[in-house]
Formats: sequence, C-alpha cells, structure tokens
Amino acid sequence: MVIANNNPETVSTDYDTADRLYFEPLTNEDVHNIVKTEKPYAAVVAFGGQTAIKLTSHLQKIGVKILGTQPESIDAAEDRERFDALLEELKILRPEGYTVMTEEEALNAAGRIGYPVLMRPSYVLGGQNMIIAYSEDDIREYMEIILRQNIENPILIDKYLIGTELEVDAICDGTDILIPGIMEHIERAGVHSGDSIAVYPAWNVDDYMQNKIIDHTKRLAMALKVSGIVNIQYLLSEGELYVIEVNPRSSRTVPYISKVTGVPMIELATHCMLGGKLRNMGYGTGVAKQPPYVAVKVPVFSFAKLLDLDIQLGPEMKSTGEVLGIASTREEALYKGMRAAGYNMNKKGGIFISVKDPDKAQMIHVAHKFAKLGFKLYATGGTANKLKSVGLETVSVGKIYESDDNILPLIESGKISYVISTSTKGRDPDRDSVKMRRKAVERSIPCLTSVDTANAIADCLMSKYWDTTIELVDINKMRTGKRKLSFTKMQACGNDYIYFNCLDFKKITDPESLSIKLSDRHLGIGGHGVVLIKPAHNADARIRIYNMDGTPGGVGGNALCCVTKYLYDEGIVRKPEVTIETEGFLRRIQVTTTEDVATKLTVDMGPVDFSPSSIPVEIGGEKIINKLTTIGGEEYHVTCLNIGNSHVAVFCDDVHTLDLQKIGPDFEADRIFPDRINANFIQVLDESSIMLRVWERGNGETQSCGTCACAAAVAAVENGHCEKNTDITVKMQGGDLVVRYDGERVYMTGSATKCFDGVIEI
Repeated sequence: MVIANNNPETVSTDYDTADRLYFEPLTNEDVHNIVKTEKPYAAVVAFGGQTAIKLTSHLQKIGVKILGTQPESIDAAEDRERFDALLEELKILRPEGYTVMTEEEALNAAGRIGYPVLMRPSYVLGGQNMIIAYSEDDIREYMEIILRQNIENPILIDKYLIGTELEVDAICDGTDILIPGIMEHIERAGVHSGDSIAVYPAWNVDDYMQNKIIDHTKRLAMALKVSGIVNIQYLLSEGELYVIEVNPRSSRTVPYISKVTGVPMIELATHCMLGGKLRNMGYGTGVAKQPPYVAVKVPVFSFAKLLDLDIQLGPEMKSTGEVLGIASTREEALYKGMRAAGYNMNKKGGIFISVKDPDKAQMIHVAHKFAKLGFKLYATGGTANKLKSVGLETVSVGKIYESDDNILPLIESGKISYVISTSTKGRDPDRDSVKMRRKAVERSIPCLTSVDTANAIADCLMSKYWDTTIELVDINKMRTGKRKLSFTKMQACGNDYIYFNCLDFKKITDPESLSIKLSDRHLGIGGHGVVLIKPAHNADARIRIYNMDGTPGGVGGNALCCVTKYLYDEGIVRKPEVTIETEGFLRRIQVTTTEDVATKLTVDMGPVDFSPSSIPVEIGGEKIINKLTTIGGEEYHVTCLNIGNSHVAVFCDDVHTLDLQKIGPDFEADRIFPDRINANFIQVLDESSIMLRVWERGNGETQSCGTCACAAAVAAVENGHCEKNTDITVKMQGGDLVVRYDGERVYMTGSATKCFDGVIEI
C-alpha cells in the first residue's frame, strides 16, 4: 500500500501503516508523478479530507480507478445546482440558496433570500473564505476579494438560519447504512463544525427526529451511490430538519466516534468499498447502540502563535486540533475536554463581557450563572446597562477609544478570569474588539466568542467538578452498558449519606464523580456525599467518605454511626463492639440495641491533635486556642484542632443571626487554611450544652456533622465554657449529639436511621 500525505506529523509515519510513504503536496501534478512511479491498482480518497476528494476528477482522467464513492457522486454533492436538484427530488429541506459567479449576481441572490446570508466557494477546505454577510457592503467586500483570486468554482449563497447544528458520520454499502452516532454542536449554526464543541449523543434529538435523520441519511447516501463513508451536517431550526451539506468522505469526528462507540468506522467503510455488506460485519444497521458515556470533542487553537489574527469564531475554520472528553454526564465530559484543550477553568475572579446587541438578551442568563458562582462582572457600556437593568451588579468599563481607563489595562491587571466577546465581524485588526481579544490571548485568558460556549463553561463550573474529582475512563476498557448499583440511604442527626456495600470486593472506581452526580438533591438521590463500605484486614470494615463536591470527607462521626448500624442490623457484624478503619485510624463503636436493632452508638473518636501542622493552619504558636485573627476582613477569636478532620471553632452570642452563606466560604477557603477547613460557630447555652451551626468543607452548611460536634465540645472545654469528663449536649439543626472529652480522647454518642434501600442506574 502507498500513502501520499502532505502532513508528516500524522499517524501515516508509523512504520506499519504503509509499504511506501510519500511526503508530497497533494496537488494534481505531484500526485500524477506518484501514480506514474507506483502504478497503483486503485486509489482511496475518502479518508483524506476535502483536499483528497478534490483530486478525484484528475485521478479518473489519468486512468486511476477510484475505490468507494465515485467522482460523479462527489461532484453531485459539491455542485450546487446538481445537489439542489437532488434534494428537490428527494423532498429534503435545505436553506434557500443560489450559485453565483459575479458581484451583481451575489447582490441579487442575497436580496431574494434576505439577510443574513452565508457565503462560501464550492470545494472549500475548512470553511476557507466562508463568511456570514449582514449587508450589501459585506457582499461587495467579499466578492471583490474572491474575484481577485480568479476562482474557477462558483460562489454559494445560502440563507443563514439560526438553529442547532447536528452532524452524522455514516457508513453505506449501497443497500444499508450504519450511523455510529449523532452529534450535536454546542455553538449554534454559523460557527464552523471544526471549531464547534461537538457532543455525542445529541441531547436535543428525540425518537421522531432520530428516525427522520436516519431516513434522510439513507436516502441521500443511496441517491449519491455512496460506497464507504459519508459525513452529513444537518440544521434543526424551529422543528424542521435541514441539510447543510453532504461530504462523501470521512470527517475529523470519525476517530472520536469510533473510540466512544466501539464501531471501527474506517475498517467497516473499507470493507464496503471492496464490496462487503454491513449485515455481515456484526455491527448492525441503522443507528448503533448508544454506550453509557457522553463524549465531547473540544477544538484546540494556536492563537498565541498567530499574531494579529482575530480569534472570533465563525464559518471559517481556525482550530488546529481537537481533544476528547469522556464521562457519564455532559458537564463532566465537557469539563474534561475544556481542561485538556488548555482552559484553566478558574472558579473565581472577574469576567469581562462585551457582546453585540442580538446577543445581549441571551447573555443575561449566562451572566446570572457567573454571578451566582461569585464572579465579579465587568462590561462595556451597552452590555453593562443591560445587565444592570436586570439587577446584576456590574462594573462599567470604557472602550479603548473612550479613555485610558479601558478594558486593556483591566485585562493586564490580573483581575479577569474569562472574557466573553462577540461582534459582527473582525477582519480589521485595528478594531477595539479585535485588540481586546488579542490582549486576552497574550495574557492566556480564555476568550469566548460565542454565548453558547460561555453558557457551557458556566454549567461546567457550576457542576462542582475539579481535576481531582473526575472519573478516569480507560478508553480500552469502556463499559458497554449502564451500571446498576445497589445503595442504602442513611442519616444520623440529619446528616444523610449514600452508602455502598463493597464488602464483596465490588469495585467502584469513580467515587468522586459518583458523589457529585448522586448528592444533587434535584437531579440525584440527594445527600451530603457517598460512603463506600470496604473490607479491612484489621477491622470489621473500612470506610471511605466523599463529600458533595467529590473531595475526601476524612473521618465522619455520623458516618461511623450509620455504618455500624448497617453492619449490625444487616447481620454482617453482630458484636457489641464494632471496629471500623477510616483514614488510617481504627475507631471502636459500642452498640446499644433495642429489640435486637442498633439504636444508640458510642464512637471512640480518638485523641485530639492541636498541632498547627496537622490541621494545617498558618498561625504562629504550638496550640491555637482563642487566638485573634482576621478572616474575610473581620476579626475572630479562633480555636483550631484536628480530630480526624481539621476544624476551626468560633464562639458567638447568637448563631441564628449569622450570615453563614457569606461567612462560611470565607473561613473554608481562607489562605491561612491551605487545605480548606470545617468551620464551627458555637453558642454556649450552659456548662453542659452548646448550640452549633456548621460549615462543612465541600458541603457548605449542613444539618449536622459528627466531627464538628466533637470539635465544638472540645473547644468549649479548652476555652473554659464546659468541664472535662462531662456529657456535653451539642444541639444542631438536625438534632442532638452527646460528646464527652476527657482531656485526651473524645467520645461521641448518637443514633442512626436507615432511610431506604434502592438501585441507581449510572
């Protein structure tokens, strides 16, 4: 086999790919020379993109047999008049369009269609020289540039429709088709498919529309006599399905769809080219079975290396590669893809917004999301006024030509984490919008030129995923179906978690991302996190706790009570004292029963560690007891300790009046607590009872927390409010716990309840 390739960086350099490899320009003349030298039996052009299929007619002229879709069919897909006639015959919708060769014809066509219109040459590569024209001036400017290049092929003018772009890669054997998957672009139509974020499976395609896509794809493939592979781009607009274009070749999405679905598209397409039938290949026909994953293709750009290039996305392709994110939810897969594509995914800072008038209404919804995440909003005049009109606190920033206090110094200040910038066009490098976007690139700040992309990123940031809490998917060992996991929901003092019995060595490889999915009280089971019950060598069981945000939960007092009750009541461990290993510590739990059911549990929580390094806390001293420090701009007397979890305790006159939604995050994320911390706010009632509100690391304010109750009681003793070796009742929103501190060890007594058993499908 001989391969001709003009790109030495691709896989064709592998020693086992071909018998002979030519690094040559893919032009008629150079390929002709290769043919004269090698005298091939036939040529395959379908796997070389648009550049390769442009060679088809020349190869046929010089007597080379084409395997797969024939030149006549390729031309029928590329020639506007022939393709329109075909769609008319098949009664398949497409945006209204015309073929033109002169400026006058272009103006007349645009006038008949109505602005905006999409303009592009036929047989284009990567959307080259493709624009959206909004006026006659755009038409004239475009045609002047194009006609200057002495084009041979006509210009295509289409009505630009706003809608959802869908993409299909299909294999055809002349009788049947196989569609491994239908992809949906996050960015609406108008952004080149190579620059769009593509999601599989499409989430806005119902059964009716899927059947319609299958029908259209099969009829188009049959009418064009496709043999092998075909790529079709559809537009879903106001409930109607339109064909944008048909490419009788493979596309850039083939590798990632093949990997996710397990359908070897190139191998099957090659068999079809050689006369094979899909029904005999073992992968079926129609649409392939959907795997239990979401896959996201995110484009990669090289804007930092291309000076003065406007980074605004549009019909002309600008990406230089792509990455793949795979997960069980769209948000997690998108987060993975964005991180792999080089986005930092900062969850704090400022966001600068400057959008054109048609985008302002939709930008409001996106801006609300960023504001809810805690971002400070900055915007240029018109955008700022629109955001302020709906109650969003926004800082107005001058445009570059208006004053020295403008967006450029703001971007350079380091206050901005994201820039959202859209404009009608950006071909002039002296335009304010182009300078602003270039400045963002120079400062390595993500610059989003589509409201849809900004909305997707906001959803990612709101989903609580971090680099350490995403599922690691082995692409060579992907699940073929959804998992069914049995669980038990339990609560102690209002502190509810989802418990998985893994004592039979059942493995849950993604507890972090699983906790994020299931803890959501609207979309999941609801709870403060996930607890895995595992086998242990030196104890009756071992547990691992994961918070709502997927981070490790450390030692959990209430979780120890719940697991002990579960083990005892299920007959797994029937002893008056149960031992459980957690975070390397061995905890002993005394079981009190009523009618042979565990009703009260006393946990030996172990010794208290006051050393600042174990917490950790960056405050001077060997022991942090009632020390004055500043957190969030306010002064507090703090007590810090570790009891399997790190805690800071603050005494208040009235815990009920605290604005914990503001104060809690200030404590959790303050720089003096490098690993974040659990914050306890305590009101002393008398020498044996205290009231507590807790802000848990990774969970926010919760009904209760076992180790928080223990830390609060210890702090009360150390600060002289309560006595050692006495039972201290800790009152929380979810109920009461009793804590005894003897000056070294802490003992906690509480109860636990099983809420329900269930099965979740992931």
